[in-house]
Parts: sequence; C-alpha cells; structure tokens
Amino acid sequence: MKRLIWIGVLAALLGWSPTGGMLPAGGAGGFVLPPDAHPRWGLTAIHAPEAWQVTQGSDEIVVAVIDSGIDRTIPALADRMWRNPGEIPGNGIDDDGNGYVDDVFGWDFRDGDADSLSGTPLHGHGTFVAGLIAAAFDAATGAGGVAPKVRLMDLRFLDSRALFYTPDWEKLVRAIDYAVDNGARVINISVYAKATPPPSVHEAIRRAVARGVLVVGVAGNEGGRVGYFGRWPEVLTVTAVDRNRRPAVFSNRGPEVDLAAPGVQVVSFAPGGKLIAGSGTSFAAPHAAGPAALLLSLHPDLSLDELVQILTGTAEDVATPGWDEATGYGMVDAGSAVARAAAAP
Repeated sequence: MKRLIWIGVLAALLGWSPTGGMLPAGGAGGFVLPPDAHPRWGLTAIHAPEAWQVTQGSDEIVVAVIDSGIDRTIPALADRMWRNPGEIPGNGIDDDGNGYVDDVFGWDFRDGDADSLSGTPLHGHGTFVAGLIAAAFDAATGAGGVAPKVRLMDLRFLDSRALFYTPDWEKLVRAIDYAVDNGARVINISVYAKATPPPSVHEAIRRAVARGVLVVGVAGNEGGRVGYFGRWPEVLTVTAVDRNRRPAVFSNRGPEVDLAAPGVQVVSFAPGGKLIAGSGTSFAAPHAAGPAALLLSLHPDLSLDELVQILTGTAEDVATPGWDEATGYGMVDAGSAVARAAAAP
C-alpha cells in the first residue's frame, strides 16, 4: 500500500485555517474573503511597493513553482507564465530535445504530461502560491505578486488533494532537475513532509544549489520543529508571521530557520480567479521567493551567496534581537533588499 505523506500545504483551502477560523469548504468558487482579510497587507509588510520603484522584475528571471499546478487562464497569471523558447506548442515533438514533449509552460509530473490543466483536476495550492510570487498587481483589490514582471514555470508535483506519496519522490527529483536545466533562477517548494526524503531528493537540491539556483522552502505548520525540506542547509527556510509581525502559532521553529514572511490570512487567487485568504508557511515562502527574483532582475549576476546575504542582511528584526528560531534573521524586507542591491557597484 502506498504510504501517504501529509505535506501541510494549503489548509485554509481545504476548509481549515491554522489560525482557528473556518473558511467554507468545497471548490474554489465557494471561498470568500473573510472580513478581516486585507489583500495588500503582505505586500506592504515586506515593503514591496518601495522595491517596485526600482524594479518590478524582469521576464528574463524565471521562478519555478513545484506544487499542485497553476491555473494560467487567470488574467493576472496568464502573462506571467514562462514559455519554453525551444518548444513548438502542440506538435507532439520534443523540439528542444530535453526529454519532454510539448513542454511549453513546464511539465505535469503528477500526470506525466505537458499541461497541468489537462488530466486530473488542480488543487488550488499552486495557483495561490504562484499568485503571491508574480501575479499582476490589481490596484482595485490590492492583490498581486511580489515580483509582478518575472516569469513562472509550472511544475506540477502534488495531486488533486495537494498530497504526494512515497513512490513520488522521483517525480520531485525530476521536477527540481527540470527547473534547473531549463533556466529557473529560483525554485519555490511550498511543500513539507513528515517522512525523511531519500538521498536522491537531497542530491537534486544540492545540484540546484551548485548551479546557483536559490531553493526556497517552508518550516512547516505543526507548531513544532522544522521538517523536510527546510531542515536541509541548502534550502532557504521561511516561517510565517501575522499582520502584527508576530510568529504564527502554527509555524515550526528551529535552528534551520532563515527568514520570516507574511503567512496569516494572506490573499491570492484560487483556480478560476477568485480572491481567497489562506494561512500557512506555504504562503510565507513566496514572499521570500519574490524578493529574490526582484534582486536577480536587478543584478542577474548575483551569486547565490550574495543573494542570500542580501535577503538575510536586510531582514527586519521582528522577534528577539538578532537571529532566533522563530523568525530567523527577521521578516523579509523587499524594499531594503532592492535598495541595497541598487546601491551596489
């Protein structure tokens, strides 16, 4: 029997919020914004508008979203998708010889085909995460991504319940390798597992880091110690804070934590385009992946060490002075990070 690996992803989309509030269960269309949800709070908290005065990102920078698939039909995401320059859509030929046929926007490793929108239904988690990273900003609602001019590579790994199983580790390995081989500069993996991953997964992440790719992961949502994949030193591990900059009660803690970011009642898109609210370290991670993409847009030649040093060195201290297990070096500050990078020679 396959062993299920619970990954603690978009609990709010499944009808439960770690903050204690209930959201309507059912399809994405059944979700509404809670009255206390402020669409823009995550963006303002990390000073994204200040960063945008310098750069909103570059379409040369690609962020791979290894998740449950992205609904690219949403207008806010449609123009943000990476397009494989070496592939001719729909001709049934592996034009670029990378081993994947018609992989125009990425690859669906769950169904083993070229498109997350075909085959088994999407879970909303990946679309929500993608929107936090790079959705076009909507001034009317205040919703949008941290880096609204970068590209999103869609690499589906999770099933229709936002779960994966022990036989699926190789899918994750291939998704990581695909991202690196096809030009992603940042990989967002808003996924965690209670089981110890096999060495092949760790090796794939090490290969990514060796190629200068930033891997952003999550601390997890159990209120305990950091789990995988955030436990590995190669991963930039992110915890969640609320609107008052307090560590989220559900967020895991530990010596592996690097940064904190908004992750309580943040707002993004469900499949179909409705705005919904969600809580979890899954949604803190995109608030770090987005600023990383902004920095790379400004200085594509930044080394991985330099990128991490800017992100951690400009973080806002929000808990005990200095580094701590709950928030790492502090909350991501996109404005300060971009300002520092812009001032560099």
